Amino acid sequence: MTYLDYSATTKIDEDVLKVVEKDLFTKVSEEELAPYKKEIQKILNTDLEVIITSGSSESNNMAIKGICKNTNKRTILTTKLEHSSVNETLSYLETKVFKVKYLPLIDGIIDLKELENLITEDIALITVSSVNSETGALQPVNKIGKIAKEHNIPFHCDMTQNIGKLNIPFENIDLVSFSAHKFYGPKGIGILLKNKSLKIEKLVYGKRNYNLGLIKGLIKALTIAQDHLEENYKKVEDLNHYLNNNLKSLPGIIINQSKDYIPHILNISVLNYKPETFLHYLELNDIYISTKSACSTSNSYSEAVFAITNDKKRAETSVRISISAKTTKEELDKLISVIERNEHAR
Repeated sequence: MTYLDYSATTKIDEDVLKVVEKDLFTKVSEEELAPYKKEIQKILNTDLEVIITSGSSESNNMAIKGICKNTNKRTILTTKLEHSSVNETLSYLETKVFKVKYLPLIDGIIDLKELENLITEDIALITVSSVNSETGALQPVNKIGKIAKEHNIPFHCDMTQNIGKLNIPFENIDLVSFSAHKFYGPKGIGILLKNKSLKIEKLVYGKRNYNLGLIKGLIKALTIAQDHLEENYKKVEDLNHYLNNNLKSLPGIIINQSKDYIPHILNISVLNYKPETFLHYLELNDIYISTKSACSTSNSYSEAVFAITNDKKRAETSVRISISAKTTKEELDKLISVIERNEHAR
């Protein structure tokens, strides 16, 4: 099998699995988490408070609802490119007393001048993902955070697609969400990092126990990812350039890429096919990629691709290839060959 959907999920690392299995049935209380939280802070070189969650979706909900339940301000700034756990949380808040405003984009990247223009005294929160999961577009989150800090506005960043792949400093960010399963860790555990001076309202009350195996697995996976971050990034970057250069020369294939992006995601439009038909063709050849994000809604076109291209046809025919340091050149050659063979057969 040729798996090229690493942005959706990754297979748990064998060494991580061994760590998980040792304590899989051990429960720990909130009071017993302190040493593990300190270890996570050390790995990430941060003094942000560590909150253990079930994954990015819970972290995003906790950050957004937690801030909004603890403020008298009523406007939230975001983009139309966020994960469903952000979008649907904001939609819920709109049914209450909150108003959501969407930040203008240029080539899929936030227009910082327009962000400044949208700042008012009523802004409760800015929430923006660091990396778009469909196109790999990399947002200037620390510049956004600096603007937020200047106006004393909490800034939440969903970093699910960059943690373990690319280090982005947290210095101007108040809340950070991520999941372990995106960097070869176990499923069912994530983190919310929080500025210690920031108060957020609890979502859940009552005593909670945590799975020690999952916590240790996250720490092990994060350690491995951080220890090999630079070499893995360079490998993925080289693979991206190789794939990009080969695909863009094929008829009917167009690359959809912002000027700033992470190389782990390559979005293409296959103009002669519906995405589902193209995916089925690849599956017949034992190759697996995806249309849009694994958690996206069923819109007929990709808003993320449209934000880059301003082309509805390209947005309607886009698919996502996502690679990792475990991807081989041979796997990419197979993908290129199968696509090329299909185009010649038309």
